[in-house]
Amino acid sequence: MPQIKSAFKSLKQSKKRHEANKAAMSEIRTLAKKIQEIITEKDKDGAEPLLRLYESKLCKAAKTKLIKKENASRKIARIRKAVNKIVK
Repeated sequence: MPQIKSAFKSLKQSKKRHEANKAAMSEIRTLAKKIQEIITEKDKDGAEPLLRLYESKLCKAAKTKLIKKENASRKIARIRKAVNKIVK
């Protein structure tokens, strides 16, 4: 346990950030799984709104440096390509 007041505050902030980051990553992974299910079912109507939400979450995660910008860009491109195959 920290002895210095600023170190204690830093620990509290770190724990709070950790929980927020964990929740955000969990949501991103859940959305990815849902989109994969939709792609395998070839559901054109359900794919587009979910894809927009997934892209939004990835962009926000990249902006807050939860994941790297290139990582988000690559994931978006791959999912977009897979969705475009079933939409056409």
